[in-house]
Order: sequence, then C-alpha cells, then structure tokens
Amino acid sequence: MKIPELMTTHEREKKCWGFVRHLFNDDHCAISYLELEAGWRSSRHEHAWRANQFSVISGKIAIDEWDIESHHETILSAGQSYSVPSGIQHQFRVLEPGIVIEVYWVDRIGGIVDLSDITRYDEGGKC
Repeated sequence: MKIPELMTTHEREKKCWGFVRHLFNDDHCAISYLELEAGWRSSRHEHAWRANQFSVISGKIAIDEWDIESHHETILSAGQSYSVPSGIQHQFRVLEPGIVIEVYWVDRIGGIVDLSDITRYDEGGKC
C-alpha cells in the first residue's frame, strides 16, 4: 500500500475569515489548518460527497446548519469538535479568534474527497 505524502507547500491561503493551510489531501481524507479572525463568517455552503469535522484548538466558533425545515446552531470552544455530514448546508462564524483543524472524509458510497466539492449559497463576510 502506498502511503500518501503530505502536501509540500503548506501555503497560507487568504480567506475573508482568516487563513487556511491545506496540510493533507487524498481521495479519502483531507486536513486543513484554519487561522480565524473574530467577527467573520464563511459562506453558507454544502459538500456533495464529503463530511467535515471542526476541532477547535483555540478561540470560539458557531456552526450553523440548515435543512428543509429548520436552522441549528452549535457553539464550539477550545477542546470541542463537531461533524457536519455531506449534503447539509452549513457555515461557521468566528466568535473569538483562534485555530481550528478541519478534517474531511467521504461519507457517501462512490465519493472521493475533492476540495472543489462545494456549492456556495452566498459569500462569506462580516457577521
């Protein structure tokens, strides 16, 4: 079995809510390091094939999820994690600046982890 290599650049990519570094990515999982700035939010979006888990290292975030009938909010602080299944509209809001590790994996048969697997319903911005 071939062991995948870590991505070699680890370049910081600027987002409205801070910075992201994609540390690892293959067809089965991906790991990203998020540096978050308070008062900002990601876009409202969903992934067709990949679930994601937010693990808060420092700071505080809110995860918003929507389904056909309702909105659900989960607040996470340092040491807490939360997973969002594929196909669920969601976004995160940065309540306190900090660091979050985001892990993606395939949760639907036949899918792969592809960082372009995202449908956006709005743009991220100020909360």
